[in-house]
Amino acid sequence: MNVKAADFVFQTVSDFSTSVPFYRDTLGLEPETIDKESGWAEFAFPPTTLALGEASPQMPFTPGESGSGVAMAVDDVETATKELEDDGVTILMDPIDSGVCHMSIIADPDGNPIILHKRNDGTSGRVDPFL
Repeated sequence: MNVKAADFVFQTVSDFSTSVPFYRDTLGLEPETIDKESGWAEFAFPPTTLALGEASPQMPFTPGESGSGVAMAVDDVETATKELEDDGVTILMDPIDSGVCHMSIIADPDGNPIILHKRNDGTSGRVDPFL
């Protein structure tokens, strides 16, 4: 097997009508595809796509805080966390400075963890070790 790239990141959600507005309006991600009938949405998440799939027999995954999460690069972790907290978003971990980065963890409507992240070196996204 030869893995060439990450085509998308996937989160399972339990209520499509709640989750799509959260990712679109609260987090400000740009929708690429929203298919209410199949319970599938894709959002621009450079350099890839963030896909949401509503839990179903075809998607037999359970959403929630014990599942996988995604890290989103932001300009200012503290400000983003405070803005989301003011909007009623659950904060799972307050902002910290690890020495390498600043980060906090919020929850989407299903409790799926989302890491708000800023590297101290100013980079974001995939870092190519061969450059």
